[in-house]
Amino acid sequence: MKKQAGAICLFLFAAVSSFAQTKTLGLDEAVQLGIQNSKTLKRSQYKIEEAVSRFNQSKDAALPTAKVGFQYIHALMLARTFNLPGITQSPLQLPFDLPAYLGTLSVSEPIFAGNQLKYARQSADLLVQMSRLDADKDKEDITYIVINSYINYNKILQNQQIVAQNMQDVDNKLTEIIKYEGQGLATKNDVLRYQLQKSQMQITEIELENNRRIANYNMNVLLGLPDSTKIELPAVVYKLDDQPVFADLLQQAEANRRELGDLSYQSKMADINVKKIQDQRLPTVAANLGGYYINPTKKLIPTDHTVLAPITLGLGASWDIGSLYTNKNKVREAVIQKKDLEMGKEEAQDEIRKEVNQYFSIYLESLQKIKLLQVSVEQAEENERITESKFRNNLVTTTDRIDAQTLLYQSRVNLELAKSDATISYYDMLKSTGKIHL
Repeated sequence: MKKQAGAICLFLFAAVSSFAQTKTLGLDEAVQLGIQNSKTLKRSQYKIEEAVSRFNQSKDAALPTAKVGFQYIHALMLARTFNLPGITQSPLQLPFDLPAYLGTLSVSEPIFAGNQLKYARQSADLLVQMSRLDADKDKEDITYIVINSYINYNKILQNQQIVAQNMQDVDNKLTEIIKYEGQGLATKNDVLRYQLQKSQMQITEIELENNRRIANYNMNVLLGLPDSTKIELPAVVYKLDDQPVFADLLQQAEANRRELGDLSYQSKMADINVKKIQDQRLPTVAANLGGYYINPTKKLIPTDHTVLAPITLGLGASWDIGSLYTNKNKVREAVIQKKDLEMGKEEAQDEIRKEVNQYFSIYLESLQKIKLLQVSVEQAEENERITESKFRNNLVTTTDRIDAQTLLYQSRVNLELAKSDATISYYDMLKSTGKIHL
C-alpha cells in the first residue's frame, strides 16, 4: 500500500509539474515578455540614465566653485629683518624659527564664459534625446526578433500537425494494403513501399520535434521564461489581407526611422559645435571671493593682534586674443563635418527608400504565391481523390497512389510555410518603416 501511495503521489506530482511547465502564449504577450526581460533594453535604460547624469553635470558647471584649505607650516627665516617702505618706520625684527597657521577660502562664480556653458547644456540635452531614440530603436528590434521567433516556432508546430495527419493516412493505408496482401490483391512490394514511406515520415517527425525543442528553448531564453517551459501557441493570425500603399510606407519611414532621427540630432550637435568654436574667441568673466587666515604663532587660537584675516572680492576677465586668428580653421573643419552629416542623411534616406520598396515587393510576391499554392492544394486534393478511386478499381499502381498522397502532403506543407513566410514579410515591411504594430 505504501508503495502504491508513493507511486500515486509521484504520478500526481509529475502531472502537476508538467502542467505548470506548459504555457500557451499569444503574440502580444510574447512581445511584452520579450521587451520586459530584454537585457539589451535594460542596458539602453542605463545609457539614458548616464546621458541624463551628464546633462545634470553640464548644469552644475554654472554653479559657483568653492575651495577651502588649512595648513600648518614651520618656516626658518634666513633674513631676520623686514621693511615695508611707507608702512613701517623701522625694520621689523623676525625670529629665526617662525611657525604659522594658514587658512584659505575661495569662491568663484562664472558670469560669462563665451557661451560655452550654454552649448554644453544643449549638447548634453541632445545626447539624452539621442539615447532615448536609440532605446526606442532597440525596442523595435526586440519586438521584431520576438515576432520572427514566434512565427518560425509556429512553422514547426504547423508542420508537425501536417506530418501527424499524413502519418495517420499512411497508417490507415498501410493497414489496408496489408489486408489486401493477405487477400492476394497486393504484393509484398506494395507493402514495403508504404512501410518505407512511414519510415521517412517518422524521420521527419524526429527532426521536427528536435527543431521544436531547440526553438522552444531559444524562445524561453528570449522571453525570460524558465528553461523547462513548453510553449504552446494559439491559432496564429496570418497577415494576408493587408493592402499596403507604397507612398504611405515611405511617408511612415521618413517619420519613424530612427537612423534619420539620429542623424538629425547629430546635425544639430554639429551646428552647436560650430557655434561653440566660434564663441571660443570671446572673453570670459568671473567674480571671485577670497578669505585668508594667517596666524604666525604657535597657538591655533591666537591672541589679540596676532592674526591676519583679509577678505578679497574681485572681478576677473581673460581673453585669448590669439583665438581670433587661430580658430578660423577649426570653424571651417566643424562646418565641413556638418555638411558631411547632411549628405549622410540624404544617403540614408535613399537606402531606406530602397529597403522599403524591397520588402513591399517581397510581401506582395508572397501573397501571390499563396494564391497559387491554394490552387495547388485544391489540385493535389482532387488528384489524390481521383488516384485513390482509380487504385480501388485497379487502374493505377501503388506507386501512383503514394505519389499522389506525397504531392498532397507537400502542397499542404508549402502552403503553411508560405503563409508564415508572408507574415514574416509583412513584419519585415513594417520594420523597414521604423514602426511595428501588431
